[in-house]
Amino acid sequence: MSDRTTGERPPGTPSQRALGAMELAVRRARERTGVVTGAGNSEQDTQPVSVAPPPDDPPTPPRPSALPAPPWAGPPSPPGARDESGRREHWLAISVAVVAVLVVGAGIALAVTAGGGGQQGAAPPAAAPTTAPHLGTTPATHHPAAHRPATKGRGGGAARSSTTTSTAPPATPGGPPVIASLSPASAAAGQGIVVDGSNFLSSNGQIVATFNGQVAPTSCPAATTCTVTVPPMSGSSSAQVIITTASGASNAVTFTYS
Repeated sequence: MSDRTTGERPPGTPSQRALGAMELAVRRARERTGVVTGAGNSEQDTQPVSVAPPPDDPPTPPRPSALPAPPWAGPPSPPGARDESGRREHWLAISVAVVAVLVVGAGIALAVTAGGGGQQGAAPPAAAPTTAPHLGTTPATHHPAAHRPATKGRGGGAARSSTTTSTAPPATPGGPPVIASLSPASAAAGQGIVVDGSNFLSSNGQIVATFNGQVAPTSCPAATTCTVTVPPMSGSSSAQVIITTASGASNAVTFTYS
């Protein structure tokens, strides 16, 4: 018996609903692809539809892995040799930079030295003239001169004043002054006498002559001579003359008032 009469279908056979759904799907697919189907025919005519294959993309040419080396480059070096060459170039660049810094520093030092030498070689400005240290003066004090009649000698002329000469100690360079003689050794107050000796100079420019401690106006035009104005007599008719400088006091020489 057939399956229709018995109403049973073999296992694995699709049902009528499934067949209808499959037929509907086939129709829709054919309509989309342009196949014309008959309205009431059970058998459908089909026309083959040619489908052009999609165009293939043009083949991509192979890219070179690296540019060809020039003929003068020689054979390629191994990786270790390249690293060593890079290190040498690095140290060479550092050495060149250090040498450049040293050269610049040496140039600056030479320029500074040349500038300093030029300033040191310039002549110093001329110093202002100063008074010689041995020329010392003391302020003059005016004393009334004692006018006394001159003593006449046997010939009727005026008697000359004597010169006192002392045994002076040896003079030491840069030491205290030394009085050798007084000319005249006897005079009246207010008169001038000449004191001869040595070391009549002073570092501070002050030279003072005293008669028994009484300051007398003094002027020393040279280191070996001084002109002193006799001060007024104070009690005694004789006085000890001493000249004092910055180096010390001289020996004492006796002076007599006339």
